[in-house]
Amino acid sequence: MMVAMGYRSPLTADANAGLVALVTGGGTGLGRATARELSHTGARLAIAGRRPEPLEEVRAELEADGSECLAVPTDIREPDQVEALVDAVLERYGRTDVLVNGAGGQFIATPESISAKGWRAVHRLNVDAAFELTRTVATRSMIPNSGGLVVFIGFSPRRGVPFMIHSSAARAALENLAGGLAIEWSRYRIRAVCISTGAIDTEAFRAYGDTFVEEALRTTPLGHLIAPEEVASLVAFLASPAGASITGTTIVVDGGIDAWGLGFPPPQPGPSRV
Repeated sequence: MMVAMGYRSPLTADANAGLVALVTGGGTGLGRATARELSHTGARLAIAGRRPEPLEEVRAELEADGSECLAVPTDIREPDQVEALVDAVLERYGRTDVLVNGAGGQFIATPESISAKGWRAVHRLNVDAAFELTRTVATRSMIPNSGGLVVFIGFSPRRGVPFMIHSSAARAALENLAGGLAIEWSRYRIRAVCISTGAIDTEAFRAYGDTFVEEALRTTPLGHLIAPEEVASLVAFLASPAGASITGTTIVVDGGIDAWGLGFPPPQPGPSRV
């Protein structure tokens, strides 16, 4: 794997000093990289995820590096656990300034094989849970404190994605959600941004198999998978004073996929039955 061993943050060590950031999916992949980058730029961290072990590994790593980190095992699909998570963050830090909705999930399937249960499961995690956590953090901290940043993670290409229409539809909703919240909550000085990524080089992505990885490489004009640190640095930039006027938009980090197109050959129709 792909953690860039020689990676150095492009931001100063105090770029996000004084901020409190909550990152879901913070124990693995992009969430882990984002927690590291926010921590290394001065923020105090809270990380959440369903599995305690990877959360504790990240917490121990960040604290050994001199940062503050609270790890809270949480299934964000459950409203009572969302409330408990926000309680824990506010008890520890008193506020939440940055929320990164990094938790998500999907599976490979053709449209006709996606059951109603499978469809609901993907949307429940990627859209419903993200909104419930965002609303809770906003009403309990960001709105009373008159400010904050909410980040959602979307998909690029920003159109139908073969074998993942359930998740591409859900992630497309996050783009619209970011735009709507940016307008509605501008009165509270809360910003909302969606980051739409190409294939991120994580263990979860590589678990789809070599064929899937090779296809992603073939269809990316720059010819490489996206390092988690690249996206993490963008999140940290958005949280910093340099990103203070960026809101209500989608930023695409995909190596050129969205500009070029899908790259997948379309399925060919069979013989006409007429």
